Amino acid sequence: MIVVAGQNPVHAASTTTATSSQTMSLTVPAYFDPVGKGLGLWNDLATTASKVSTTVILNPNSGPGKTIDISYTVAIAKVHAAGGKVIGYVSTQYGKRSLSNVATDINTYLSFYKVDGIFVDEMTSDGTTAHIQYYQSVYNYIKGMSPSLSVMANPGTDMAEQYVTLPTADQFVTFEDTAKKYAKYTQPKWQANYPASRFVHMVISAAAADMPAIVSSAATHHAGSVFVTSAGMPNPYKNLGTYWSDLVVKVSGMK
Repeated sequence: MIVVAGQNPVHAASTTTATSSQTMSLTVPAYFDPVGKGLGLWNDLATTASKVSTTVILNPNSGPGKTIDISYTVAIAKVHAAGGKVIGYVSTQYGKRSLSNVATDINTYLSFYKVDGIFVDEMTSDGTTAHIQYYQSVYNYIKGMSPSLSVMANPGTDMAEQYVTLPTADQFVTFEDTAKKYAKYTQPKWQANYPASRFVHMVISAAAADMPAIVSSAATHHAGSVFVTSAGMPNPYKNLGTYWSDLVVKVSGMK
């Protein structure tokens, strides 16, 4: 358990999704500010959330930042009003970041914004006991703040099954890489023992012509949520890519 003095209260946040019957949802790393062109993109996310079950990852400054940004407050409210969820990005540096600093970021999100949960980035994937215990501590801390908070963790690759069984998160990003590499991806057999909703795939550098097949492949690979973008490294999450509306249509049709 992470012990930090002066814990901040948890805001009551939306837990309603627009289309709970869908077999596929969207998870969107919205790593752009809701100002200028970014405001239009956040408005697009709100529109999307009214059509497709959508979780938006909030990341003001590689974490919550030092002060409340009212532009994010407004953008989050729009996503919630449309039935979407918003979770806050927290870096863990593959278990090297101190648990107290991780807890501080979590507390700050809960104090600053009406988030529905936390996105735990840079998760380890090996079966080292110390690593698994680290992420179990983070998970328990978040759930201790409020059991209703969701926890999505990002190893970016398939990980040891122990991370799921403990658990160390509610959902896991088990693929985060290029479309070229996704074409060769095969998920571990053990994942079939868990609901597809626990697994998320993020595919970057994907051509528009390949997007529909990638979304279908995500379902075949037992992922319940997906993000596909034309953008690539070094910053694939700077926008929503060049075929966002087509992606929304494809995912909304995955019944």
